[in-house]
Amino acid sequence: MNQILPLFIFLLLCSTLSAQEPSQPEPAPCGTRGVDPWLVRYTARAQDYAVPRSDDTLYVGIQIHLLAKDNGSGRFSYDKLLSAFCRLNTDYAPSGIRFYFKNPWNEINQTTWWDHNDIPQGIQMMQVNDVLAAQNSYFVSDPAGNCGYNIPYASVAINHNCANENDHTWAHEIGHALSLPHPFIGWEGKVYNFSTQTPDTLTYDYTYFHDTLETQIPAPLDTALVEYVDGSNCTLAADLFCDTKPDYLSQRWFCDGQNNSTKKQKDPDGVEFYSDGTLYMSYSSDECQNRFTPEQIAAMRANLLSEKIDWLTTGPPQADVNGLSTPVDPVNDAPTPNTEVSLHWTPVPNATHYLVTGSRVVSFAARDIEIITDDTMAVTGALFPNKKYYWRVRAFNDWSTCAAVSETATFKTAAVSAVSEADVSGLRIYPTLAAPGTPLWLETSGKHPGGPVVCQVFDASGRRLWHQELNFSGTRTQLNLPSATWQAGVYQVVVTSAQGAHTQRLALMK
Repeated sequence: MNQILPLFIFLLLCSTLSAQEPSQPEPAPCGTRGVDPWLVRYTARAQDYAVPRSDDTLYVGIQIHLLAKDNGSGRFSYDKLLSAFCRLNTDYAPSGIRFYFKNPWNEINQTTWWDHNDIPQGIQMMQVNDVLAAQNSYFVSDPAGNCGYNIPYASVAINHNCANENDHTWAHEIGHALSLPHPFIGWEGKVYNFSTQTPDTLTYDYTYFHDTLETQIPAPLDTALVEYVDGSNCTLAADLFCDTKPDYLSQRWFCDGQNNSTKKQKDPDGVEFYSDGTLYMSYSSDECQNRFTPEQIAAMRANLLSEKIDWLTTGPPQADVNGLSTPVDPVNDAPTPNTEVSLHWTPVPNATHYLVTGSRVVSFAARDIEIITDDTMAVTGALFPNKKYYWRVRAFNDWSTCAAVSETATFKTAAVSAVSEADVSGLRIYPTLAAPGTPLWLETSGKHPGGPVVCQVFDASGRRLWHQELNFSGTRTQLNLPSATWQAGVYQVVVTSAQGAHTQRLALMK
């Protein structure tokens, strides 16, 4: 009995833990259903159906929405967003379509949208937050159990876990937004069976994916023709394109060495074939996908130039950011105060913004610092004392996010002894970034009345390195620090007068 009871408790504990932390199922590749009525008109149009054509690059404005829980946690990282955006433009480069950030990213804190169980919740999210005259993309933790989906009259939703730098989910969903269907229309939610006769037609439900909100009717509403291998019905069947092969596979699948499916299929005539895994609009694994077909590209461009022309801009794009920033200070494990750290790096041509990330782990798997700034310096919040931090910089602009990330620099934090940081109005000490031995300037705008002042410099551990008393009578005086032999790092300069203490950080760089 003494042996049975502990075993029972152990099994009960395991059962309880399992109930508390259920395993998360793999998301479905895509929740989108149906064929855009515009595409039906486009592919079967009369000769006089006017579709604007152009060989110029089409510039499409995207509005980014980054969802988080109510408390602000769980948001898609800025670094991953920039990589995903680079991948999106790489995927679309052969089409002559290029995307840019039309407005600042919209950060939304609402748990019921961040992790929504059904499509109507996502539709509500889009109705409340969509920005006009832009393609709206929402990055959420769970878009109704899918990697993503597109609402024809609204926007696309993307799963965080399906938006890594080598994933093509974003390209797939924007393909839907630009009229492209799956090549296996009608097979969604069905499992193909080689041993049974392949039907000529399939019915399917696209309740939430009509072209307008008003036409939502909860019932199977359409019939799809099953495409034949010989192409005899390619303009009427499945995705309506003749340069995409038949495909009946509506679950995620892996390809062989020729980027074809390993699962054999047969059309209604019994002709055998394998699906093409290179298509972004298929459900093949991301490693297989690498293209849109010429007919798909023509349709997307025509859709932009006729139906979604308000997404386009005619202005010239910002120049690409190709340079690499270099961390300047702190580097090489330089000691820094843990209360805040002033990070400095070199500028990069054409960059308008810099993303600074920092972590206590070299892989950056967990981020302690994530700051976007238009400057070449940033100040962190309070950090853990007596820790080594790794940090790096990524330069970008609204059009170009593919520049390489800088090399990783390091610093070590140390708790700073208490010193008063009450500001004295009008006092300024500069430069704040200098080489060892550089004199500093103490300056006032005239508000400070002058008089005796005490100047001191402390290192990151709070140790006083320099002290000088002087009678500050003018508006500007030089402070000659004995810093030629000091180590590179961050120091505290404290100037105390009858009005209080003014503290300024000084970063010394070799």
